[in-house]
Amino acid sequence: MFQSPRHPTNGSGQITTNMREPKGDLWPDLCSSIDVWAGKGDLSLGTVPSSAESDAATKKSPRILEVPACQSVPPAAAEYVQPEGSGEPARDLGEDFHPKPDIFAYAEDATCRPRADERVLDSGQFQESAQESFRVLCQRLVQIRQERRLRTILVTSPLPHEGKTVTAINLAAMLARSASKVLLVDADLRHPRPATLGLDPRPGLADYLAGQIDLAHAIRRVTPLGFYYLSAGIATTNPAELLQKPALQEFVSQSAVFDWVIIDTSSINYFADPRYLAMAVDGVLLVVRQNVALKKSVEQSLAALDKAFVCGIVFNASTGPSLADRDRADKRNLTQEQRRAAATK
Repeated sequence: MFQSPRHPTNGSGQITTNMREPKGDLWPDLCSSIDVWAGKGDLSLGTVPSSAESDAATKKSPRILEVPACQSVPPAAAEYVQPEGSGEPARDLGEDFHPKPDIFAYAEDATCRPRADERVLDSGQFQESAQESFRVLCQRLVQIRQERRLRTILVTSPLPHEGKTVTAINLAAMLARSASKVLLVDADLRHPRPATLGLDPRPGLADYLAGQIDLAHAIRRVTPLGFYYLSAGIATTNPAELLQKPALQEFVSQSAVFDWVIIDTSSINYFADPRYLAMAVDGVLLVVRQNVALKKSVEQSLAALDKAFVCGIVFNASTGPSLADRDRADKRNLTQEQRRAAATK
């Protein structure tokens, strides 16, 4: 089926000029015709060049039988093709495949010992009303998640000292009560705060973005809060450069094994770091502290996040009545009404 209809050959390799109908045994041998036509003979001169000349001509002028460059077999595919009867064992397709280490298998256990004044869950100084506020926050995030993608959440604030770190820790701890795989990331690469949880400093996000460590060997499992933790790592004076590396998108991709990823970062009105991170996450929580952040500062923060999805604003240290306080007040009023109703009977 590969023989040219224009240049038939006879059994001796000479090219004939006339095409004749086959009569008995006058039809030339098909195999030898293909062998000569495919590159061993010069069709224009009717001579048989040497093997070296034939190879050179083949490289300069590809024959029809060769596979075009656009249809060449990929090296990976050609590497695993085993000729029939070669006698060599078949090569395992997964021999050269190196999967990333299992994050959960490599995670070390670390016991956190937060100071009482840090107002962290399970520190002994966290009021029930404050815990109820975080339950409401988690429930509202779950509601948003039912309508759109929301897995990675950035926690920032207009100004420093508005409680964003404590908010991120308690949010991760509350989410870990209903989800088994929650990751808290300290992305404040300028001012790492491992002391908030009482953990010893370790290589973390900055070292991973710089290509110095593997992510699986930097994540720890924090007890008794129940979430996983990635520290900021070694403090750097150029965090914005690290956050612009392709490794940030790779980190977001690898963190997909977690149900929730809470990222604590620096103040958005002071540094560019949160703006880079805001474009890589699913949503942003803005923490605003009463009597600290002015209205102008909050408006400036929202303008900086105009391209990101702001899923909520946390009003921290509010002096108004909390939801739990209102609930207890409603129960007291209901009890008094029930007592009056029982007395009139």
